[in-house]
Amino acid sequence: MSVHESSSDRLEQIHQQTLFVDMHAHPGGIHYPDVSRIGADELARYRRGLIDVIVCNVVGDATYTYVKPDGTFGWGNYRPKPGAVFAFDLDRISAILRTIDDDEVVLADSPAAVRAAKRKGKLALMPALEGADGLEGRIDNLHKLYHRGLRLLQLVHMRANEVGHIQTHPYSPGGLTSFGREVVRECNKLRIIIDLAHCNTETIMDTLDLSAHPVICSHTGVRSLCGPPLESEQRMQMRYDRFLTDEEIRAIAAKGGVIGIIPSGWMPNLSDLMRHFDHVRHLVGIDHLGLGSDRVGTGTESRPEPANWHTAEFGLEGNFRAISDGLLTRGYSAEEVGKVMGGNFFRVWEQVAEAH
Repeated sequence: MSVHESSSDRLEQIHQQTLFVDMHAHPGGIHYPDVSRIGADELARYRRGLIDVIVCNVVGDATYTYVKPDGTFGWGNYRPKPGAVFAFDLDRISAILRTIDDDEVVLADSPAAVRAAKRKGKLALMPALEGADGLEGRIDNLHKLYHRGLRLLQLVHMRANEVGHIQTHPYSPGGLTSFGREVVRECNKLRIIIDLAHCNTETIMDTLDLSAHPVICSHTGVRSLCGPPLESEQRMQMRYDRFLTDEEIRAIAAKGGVIGIIPSGWMPNLSDLMRHFDHVRHLVGIDHLGLGSDRVGTGTESRPEPANWHTAEFGLEGNFRAISDGLLTRGYSAEEVGKVMGGNFFRVWEQVAEAH
């Protein structure tokens, strides 16, 4: 970088050459039942961060944890009636679609649509599902969600479901179920990206063995950078469980996939966060790195994100430039930053979408 070229100028140049993608987010609290669409202020934050594509995640198991049987918000432990989980997921995807405005925001239903949107300076939203609970064991529900715009499916979230098993408490052994295998095969046919975030090792390895396409792990970190926590450190136990082992990272990369690093409060400052990027880069190469923020957004004032939810420099405002600038400062080349900030994810999506 010349003495006359600022990091902001350099980022703008990188952004002109590649698509920037947030691999995992809940913008504007769109996963809450009382949010009708993603707010303009929230979308503006992403534009300031140079993000072109937001992977907008509906929480697939929300009706078990924070959506009451009457459809209102409230934390609890619920047993939804048959059809209620699918109905909630469909409703939340509809809220994402209500945000679509052809003048400013488009649906990310194909790589070609996103490339066209970028040329016109438009933001693209990709509907996604965090946890396949909403399928309710029915493959036709996957087809219905696909036709409503679903292009990415995270198999599990905070509970073992009809598809597979989770990596956090309450632990349960086992990998993909028979229905889970059917879901993976059908995702391949429909050209839906498969996301392994929150999956336990068995579910990860089963999916990698079965899938004909590369997969991603959208928002995670590196477990080997975290020592095993003490029994009393519940928050650190969650971090340790949620992050990937080196074996899992290698396996996802060997399939051609991408690991999205999360700017979580578990990495309290930018230096801590960069260590996770560096580790994956050194372990499997730059072509397997991405970014998934897990932003909830500031669209729900009654349920704001905790102050320590994210890495400090990223913050509640979602300062994506702090991360891309941090990569440049760390010595990543312009090409490498472009790959991490979205190029790698987009490569996987093109491979999935254009597979024969």
